[in-house]
Amino acid sequence: MEIYLIAGAAVIIALTLMFFLGKNTDNKKSLLIVSGITLFFIVFGITYAYLFLITIDGEKVPLSDIIIANIIVIVVYVSGYFILSNLNQKTLVSKKVSTYKITIQALLIGIASVLMLISFPVMPAAPYLKVELSALIIFMTLIWFDFKTAVMVSFVTNLVHFFMPSSAPVIPLLDEMMNFMATMIFILPAAIFLKKDRLLEGNKQIAILILTTIGFVATTIIMVLYNQYINLPYIYNIQMSFNQVLLIFGVFNIIKWGLNAVVINLTWKRFYLIGEQFLNK
Repeated sequence: MEIYLIAGAAVIIALTLMFFLGKNTDNKKSLLIVSGITLFFIVFGITYAYLFLITIDGEKVPLSDIIIANIIVIVVYVSGYFILSNLNQKTLVSKKVSTYKITIQALLIGIASVLMLISFPVMPAAPYLKVELSALIIFMTLIWFDFKTAVMVSFVTNLVHFFMPSSAPVIPLLDEMMNFMATMIFILPAAIFLKKDRLLEGNKQIAILILTTIGFVATTIIMVLYNQYINLPYIYNIQMSFNQVLLIFGVFNIIKWGLNAVVINLTWKRFYLIGEQFLNK
């Protein structure tokens, strides 16, 4: 029980980073400070999770692997920040896509990466199936920016996750790309039908509730079929009856995507207002 309380606290801390976006960051110096604070929390979250929460095959992750993982994150984060800044200065990036907004997207990738890392099992019979809430960040990216940006943030987040210390995958990037695909299915109804320019008009809570419910149901069905007919028989060479797959993967996806849908519906409006204020500066 203690590990779930710690994981829950870590998730709350990561989500709280979103509220820092509401601060006044109208110059490069203050923006750099916000970026530095966010990077600190990302590195802290990775280090804490691997030191105290995550084991690989029942063993603690070596400290050297944690250090290497953090170095990769820091190098990619800092390099991306300065490369994109230089591109903007050379007018290779349009004024519409400012360094300011690109940096926010980088922060979203960092926060989503932390949320993906702080996952927790919900089924004792299948501890390898873990729930995480990074879809919240991808959904907010969709309504703050657009579907293309949400795809980019989700893809890079999964790519970062691949370089984190973990058990050797059967096929490199397989789990990350399946998570990417599932996330895209989850947000696709909102990407198609949600009118983002009218989010604050009328009762959009009902619309988002319906669209996230459709995404949740569609993702659950597709992931069950994927595991039944592709993943288990052809990749892992495991034969399961449809009822077994439904009991394990169906229940897991109901919990995972249902929880993401609930969290989105409880928090999207507050995050949206903060983001709009921040992005329009």
